[in-house]
Amino acid sequence: MARFWGKLGLVLAVASSSLSAQATGPERLEGALLPGYVVGYKAGDQQRSIREEVPQGETVQRWSRMITTQRFAGLAARIAPADFARLMIRGVAQSCPGATSTAPNELTVSGRPAVQVRIDCAALPATGKPETFFLLLVTGEQDLMARQVAFRSLPTEDDVQWAEAVLSGSVICRGGDMDPPCDRND
Repeated sequence: MARFWGKLGLVLAVASSSLSAQATGPERLEGALLPGYVVGYKAGDQQRSIREEVPQGETVQRWSRMITTQRFAGLAARIAPADFARLMIRGVAQSCPGATSTAPNELTVSGRPAVQVRIDCAALPATGKPETFFLLLVTGEQDLMARQVAFRSLPTEDDVQWAEAVLSGSVICRGGDMDPPCDRND
């Protein structure tokens, strides 16, 4: 999904790169390990990180489902999760004419402000395929964290329930947490 955001990705990269290195709190967003999923791509530095998980046998270029977890250092003090979600919705609408979305649903994750939103693109111009993603944005102490479940097809009701279960199992992990799912070391 990181490749999907077009102009929005550039805006986020510029915003994140202008942040000071001190903004790398020990928090991260995690969820249960998913059977049959592997890390297809992982990168990070003091300003941001990304991990993309795909079904075994698929890649981050050719996937049917993808779980992406991201961290944007220092953004927690600069933008509320609902505002970030609206920014993403606008970015997707620019990249995918006719895209639709739900309104950001405010909730809490590990006691922190969060929002969840669904965004649908009937035919992504770059691939000609539909793409739907369910996005969870969580405000950490310093960082804004995101976890999303994406489908490169129209999701079935079972897919929707699975995506919501994946996101509802997300928690904020702090340095030293060794209980699942915080004990991940991938």
